[in-house]
Amino acid sequence: MKEQTVPRWFLAVMVMFVISSVSWGADGKHAWKLEDSFGMKEIRDLAVSPNSKVLLFIVSETDLEGNRTRSALWVMPAAGGAPKRLTDASGSVSSPRWSPDGKRIAYIASGGEGLGLWVMDEDGSRKKRLTGLDRANTWLGEVGNALCWSPDGKQLAFNAAGPQLYSNKPSPQHPPNENDVMYIERLQYKAAYYYSDMRRTYVYLISAEGGKPRQISFGEYDYHSISWSPDGKWIVCVSNRTGRDDYNSNNDICLLSTTGSELIQLTHTIGPEYQPVWSPDGSMIAYTGRLRDHRSKESDAELKKVYVISAAGKDTVDLTGALDRWSSPPEWSADSKTVYFTAQNYGRVNLYSTPVAGGRVTPLIDEEGQVRDFSVSTSGELFYVSSDMTNPPEIYRANPDGSAKRRLTEFNKRFKEAVEIVKAEEFRYPSFDGLSIQGWLLRPYGFQEGKKYPMILDIHGGPHGQYGYAISSRLQYYAANGYVVVFTNPRGSTGRGQAFSDLCVGDLGGGDYRDIMAGVDYVTRQYPFVDSTRMGVTGISYGGYMTNWVITHTNRFKASVPISSISNLISMWGTGCNTDWFESDMGFMPIDDFEKTWSVSPLKYIKNCRTPTMFVSGQWDFVTTLYQAEEMFTALKKMGIDAAIASYPNEGHGVRNQPRHGADYYRRSVAWFDRYLK
Repeated sequence: MKEQTVPRWFLAVMVMFVISSVSWGADGKHAWKLEDSFGMKEIRDLAVSPNSKVLLFIVSETDLEGNRTRSALWVMPAAGGAPKRLTDASGSVSSPRWSPDGKRIAYIASGGEGLGLWVMDEDGSRKKRLTGLDRANTWLGEVGNALCWSPDGKQLAFNAAGPQLYSNKPSPQHPPNENDVMYIERLQYKAAYYYSDMRRTYVYLISAEGGKPRQISFGEYDYHSISWSPDGKWIVCVSNRTGRDDYNSNNDICLLSTTGSELIQLTHTIGPEYQPVWSPDGSMIAYTGRLRDHRSKESDAELKKVYVISAAGKDTVDLTGALDRWSSPPEWSADSKTVYFTAQNYGRVNLYSTPVAGGRVTPLIDEEGQVRDFSVSTSGELFYVSSDMTNPPEIYRANPDGSAKRRLTEFNKRFKEAVEIVKAEEFRYPSFDGLSIQGWLLRPYGFQEGKKYPMILDIHGGPHGQYGYAISSRLQYYAANGYVVVFTNPRGSTGRGQAFSDLCVGDLGGGDYRDIMAGVDYVTRQYPFVDSTRMGVTGISYGGYMTNWVITHTNRFKASVPISSISNLISMWGTGCNTDWFESDMGFMPIDDFEKTWSVSPLKYIKNCRTPTMFVSGQWDFVTTLYQAEEMFTALKKMGIDAAIASYPNEGHGVRNQPRHGADYYRRSVAWFDRYLK
C-alpha cells in the first residue's frame, strides 16, 4: 500500500484556521485550540543524584509542524533553581542514569547515527557514544529498566535486540524480507505496531569508557527489566522460561551472572513478575507481580502488587495486598528498610511507603492529582512529577512525610497562563444494582446558565484503566468546541480494588455498559443544561469497543467516533497481537465457545444501529486491527447509515505515532459531532 501523508500546506491551513477562530476569556486566556492539545511539556524519568543535590530528568515536547516528539535531558538543583538542558532537543533520549559517584550520566539517545548508548559528565560535557544498539519491537507487554551502572561505575548493563531474523529491519516502508516471502511459524508474529521483527531482547555489558559490548544472556528467551546487584556479581531481570512465551506472559525473576556463565531462576510462580530492583544492601529484591495464571500482556484484570523477595529467592512478602490498589514499580530507601511506590485510588495516583517487612502502608502524597514519577533522596526527601485537572506536569519537592510540598519547575507556566483549562466536576451516582460509580463532567468553554448544550460521552480503554485527576487534551478540545463532556469509571476500572476490577470479567458489555448508561441518565437528570436529544459517544481501544456496543444497543446517541475499536471478538482474537486479553477477561478461547464470543461482539447487533459513525484507526494497529473498523463500516454502509473511516498510515494503537495524525483526527472528530449534534 502506498503511503498517504497529510501535506504540510494542509497542516498550516488547519492551524491558521484554528488560530483565526480562537475565543478569548475575560482573564485573557483563550479557549483550548487544536495545537494546545500538543502544547504541554511532559516530564519523566526523574532521578535525584547520589549526593541528593541535583535532579536529573527528561522534558519532552511535541513539534506539530515537524510532526514529531522531541526530548532532552535536564538537570536542576534539588533545592530549587534554574533548570539546565544537557542534551540537544532535536532528537530523543531515554533511560538517564546517574553513575554511583554522581559524576557521570549514562543515557540512550537517537540522532543522525541512530539509536545509541551515551555517557557524559554531570554538567553535560564530554559526551561520548559508547555503542549503537537496536531495540526489538516484539510484543513483550510490560517492561522496566533497560540501562544500569555497575556498583563500581566501571561498566554499564543494557537491553538490546539480538540477531535479526529477517534480512532487513521490518517497517511499513520495508516489509519483512522486502519482496520475499514472509514465512511464519511463531504465533506472536505481530507486534503492537506493525509486524514483529521477532528478535529476542538480551542483556549486554560494556565498559563505561567504550569498547565492544559483551552478551551475557542467550537462547530463545527474552531478558529485560534489569538491575545490578550491589556486590557487582549479578544482574536481576525478568524472563519467561516456559518455552511458550507466545502463549503466556509468565515472566519469572532471574539472576544472570556478570560473566554470562550462570542463570538462576528465583521465582517459579504461575503468575508474572515485573520490574525487579535490588535493595541497596543487596539482601532483597523488590518487584511488582500477579498471582493468577494466564495473564494478559495488556489491560489485565488482576491488580499488580508490590513484593519483596530475598536475594536467595526465599521469604516473599506481599507489601500492598492490604492496600488493594493497582501499584507501580517500587523504589528503595537508602537504608533498605522502606519501599516506595505509587498506586491508583479513585482517579488519583498517590505516592506511598511501606516497611520492607510488611505492615502499614502510608500515603505520602494523597491529593486530587496524579503522581507520574518520583525519586527519593538519601535522607528521604520526596521529589515527584505531578499534575491534576487544571495544572500540567511539574516537579515538586516534599518532606519525607509528604508535608511542605513545593513546586520546583515552571516548564508549563506559559501554557497555563495562556490556555483556559476547564476544570472537571466530580459526581457519584448509583448504578442499576446500587453500586456507586465515579464520574466527571466538563462544562463547555464560555458556559452560560439557561442554555442547552450538546454532550459527548467519552469511555476509557482497558477495560482495566481509570479516568481521573489529570488533563485530557482530547476532552478539553471537545469542551472548547461547545460540548459538555462526561466520563466515568464503570465496573472493571482500576483504582477501586480487585473485586471492582473483576466485575467485568466474563461480562464484557454487561454491567459496565449498564454503569455507563446509568451515568448518562444521571447527568441528563441532574444537569439541566445537557441536551439529551443531542448526544454523541466516543472512546479509545476498549472505549472504542464500548462505543460500538453502545450504538448497537441504543439509539440515544446521534453520532459516534470509535477510536482503535473492536467490533468482532472472534476475528480480533485471530488477527490481533494479544490473544491473551480475551482469554483472561472472558476465561476461554473463542474456538471453545463461538456462540458466547459472538454474543459479546458489537457486530452481532449491527442491525439495531442507526447512529452515524466515523471510525478512527491506525493502519498498522495490531492491538485492535483496522479490520475491526472495516467490518462495522461495511455493515453500516450497506444498511444506509452514514459512516466513514479515518485510516492513518504508519500508525498503531490510538494513532499516537505522528502528531499531525493526532491533530487531524481530533479535528475530524469535532467536525463529525458538529455535523450531527449542532
